[in-house]
Amino acid sequence: MSGQIPTPKGATTLVGGIGPARARLLSSVGLDTLEDLCLLTPTSIVEWPAQHTEGPLPTTGLVRVSGSVLAVKLVRMRGKQSRVVLRLDAGGWEAQASFWNQPWIRERCAVGDQIELCGEARSTSKGPELLGPKIGTERDPLPAPGVLMGTYPAPKGMSDHVLAGICKEAVRLVGGQIKEPLPENLLAAGDLPDLPTAVQAAHEPRSRVAFEAARRRLALIPLLALQAQLAARRAGAEESGGRPVQVSSELDRELRSRLPFQLTPDQQQAWKVLVRDLGRRTPMRRILQGDVGTGKTALAALCSFAVVEGGGQVAFLVPTEVLAEQHHMGLAPLLDAVGIGHALLTGRVRGEERQQILRRLATGEVGVLFGTHAIFQKGVEFDCLDLVIIDEQQRFGVGQRSALMNKGKGAHLLLMTATPIPRTLALTVYGDLEVVTLRKGPPGRGEVHTRWVRGAKTRSIIPWLAKRMEAGEQVYWVCPRIGRDGDDAPGAAEARFSKLCDDKRVSGFGVELVHGKVPAEERSWRLQRFRRGDVGLLVATTVIEVGVDVPSATVMVIEQADRLGLAQLHQLRGRVGRGPLESWCLLVGAAAAEERFSMLIQTRDGFEIAEEDLRRRGMGDLAGLRQTGNNPEGLDHLERDLDLLLLAREVCQTDLHLARDLATACGPLLAP
Repeated sequence: MSGQIPTPKGATTLVGGIGPARARLLSSVGLDTLEDLCLLTPTSIVEWPAQHTEGPLPTTGLVRVSGSVLAVKLVRMRGKQSRVVLRLDAGGWEAQASFWNQPWIRERCAVGDQIELCGEARSTSKGPELLGPKIGTERDPLPAPGVLMGTYPAPKGMSDHVLAGICKEAVRLVGGQIKEPLPENLLAAGDLPDLPTAVQAAHEPRSRVAFEAARRRLALIPLLALQAQLAARRAGAEESGGRPVQVSSELDRELRSRLPFQLTPDQQQAWKVLVRDLGRRTPMRRILQGDVGTGKTALAALCSFAVVEGGGQVAFLVPTEVLAEQHHMGLAPLLDAVGIGHALLTGRVRGEERQQILRRLATGEVGVLFGTHAIFQKGVEFDCLDLVIIDEQQRFGVGQRSALMNKGKGAHLLLMTATPIPRTLALTVYGDLEVVTLRKGPPGRGEVHTRWVRGAKTRSIIPWLAKRMEAGEQVYWVCPRIGRDGDDAPGAAEARFSKLCDDKRVSGFGVELVHGKVPAEERSWRLQRFRRGDVGLLVATTVIEVGVDVPSATVMVIEQADRLGLAQLHQLRGRVGRGPLESWCLLVGAAAAEERFSMLIQTRDGFEIAEEDLRRRGMGDLAGLRQTGNNPEGLDHLERDLDLLLLAREVCQTDLHLARDLATACGPLLAP
C-alpha cells in the first residue's frame, strides 16, 4: 500500500501485518476500516502483573513467569485440533503452559530460548499450568508490570493480543484525524471526553478512571445511532397520514355491549388510550403488553369492531396456526352477532377456498382477516386496510410487519405481546412505539403454584395426575422435542405419549398428542377434543405455548424444562390458571437450571421474568437486532449505561436535524 495516505475510512490492510486473510477475519466481526478499529472498545482492562519468581505455579489468577525453554511438544488430535505443551525452567523450578489449536507456537519457541509468559493459571491432573499465555521475548517484550491492557472481542482465529496491537497501530495512523461530531454541551451533560481523547484512552489507558470515561464515550455511539433511526421512524409515521377512526360515546357503549363480560379497570384504561390513538390522523403505533391471561384479545376485538364500523378492514396476524385458529374460533361468534365478515387464512388454505377468501377480501366483504405469514404474501389484497393487529409480535421481523402494513395506506398498528418489554427495550428497539400495559387479569381466576419435581418424587407425578383428572380437571404434558418411533430418550413427545397411553392409571381419561409434524387439520381436531373435554391429558411440544385456552386445564407438566428459557417456561405456565380452580405447573429438569426454576417458583410477575431473561440472553436476542453471536452494536449491557441511553433519546427527540445526520453517518442498526 506504498504511497497511500491513511485516512479513517481506509481499509484495515493499511496496518502493517494485515493481509487479505486477516482482513477477512476482521471483516467477519464488522471491522472493515481503520476507523472501525479505532472505535472498537475493549471489553475490559486488566493490569499486567509482576513476575512470579518462586515455584510452584499458582492454580488461579493472572500469572507472569520468565525463564529458559526446556521442551516444546506438539500433540495432534482429532480433526484439526492440536495442543502445544511448553515447559519452562523458571530458575530452579518448572512452569508448564498449554496452547490449544496454535501449532505455530512450536516454531516460535525453541529449546534454550529465553522467554516470558503471562496468562491465566489453572489446575490440572498433572499440576498447575498456564493456559494460552502471551509470549514475550527480548525483541518483543511484554508490557511492564502495572501497565493496563485491554481485553478485546477478537474473531475466532485471532488472539486478543494481536487485535490489541492492530487497534493501537490504527490509532497511531489515523487517531488524530477522527473528529468529534457532538456539540460540547452534549459531552458536558454526560461528563464525557471528546472522541479523539476517548479513542486514545480506550486503547492505551493510563488509569482505570480514564478507561471508563473513554468506554462511556464510545458506548454513546451505537446508542445515538439507534435512537436517531427511531426518531426518523417516528417522523416518517407522522408524515404518512392515516384515516382516523372516531369512536363516539354512543358507539363506545355499543361496542362494549358486544362483549360477554365487563372490562377490568386495567382494560378500561387501555381502551381509552387506544380510542384516542385511533382517532388521530397520525397512524397509531402502539404496543399492548400484558402478562398471559390479562385480556389483550378483548381489546383487539374492540379495536376491530371500531375500524369495521368506520368502513375499514383489519388484518389479525399471529405466528402459528394454532393461535390463528384460537383467535378466529374465539372471536367469530362476536363478529357473526353483528354481521361482520371474517375469514381464516393460513398456509394450509389452498385452491378454491383460498381464492374465495381473496375475492371476498378484495371487495371488502371480509372485515377481519385472521392468519399466519400467509396474509402478508403477494396476491393478498385488501379493499381498505385500516388496522393491523399482530399478536406475539416479537416473533415477527420488522420487514414482515412492513410487508403487511404496506397493504394499506397509513394503517394503524397494534402490536400485542405477553412477554413484557423491559425498560431498556422500550427505550431502544421499540422507541418509535408507545406502550400501554395490562397488569392484572380478570377476577375469579385460581392461584397457580409452581414446583420443581426431581429425583424419586417424579414417580408420584402420574398418580397425582390421575386424582386431578378423576376430579374432572385436565392436564398438559409438554416435551421439548418430538422424537421418532423407537426414541425412548427423555423429552420426546412421541415416546411420552406411548408410555401414557399404556399406563392404565391415566389412559382411561383419554390421551392426545399434538406437535408441529401432525397435519394441521388433524392437529386442530385433536386440540378441539381437548377443549371439549373429550380427553383428559394432552401431550404436546411447545406448539401450545400460545393459542390454547382451556379453563378446566389445571396442571402443566414440563419435561426436561431445563432445555427451555425463562420466558418460554413462563408462557407455557400461562396455559393453566385460566379458570377458577387452583392450578399447578410442575417443572421436571436437571439441577443446572435450578436458578431459572427458583425464579419461576418465586414469582409470576412477567415483568420481573422479562428483565431477568434480558439479563441472561442479552439485548440482541430479545430485540431482534441485526447481529451474529455477540452484539457488535454494543447494546448488550444497557442497564449499566442507562443514563447514556436516556441522554441519546433526549438528544434525538429534541434535535431532529442532528438525529438525521447521526442516522446517516452511523448506518443501520435495526433490521430492515
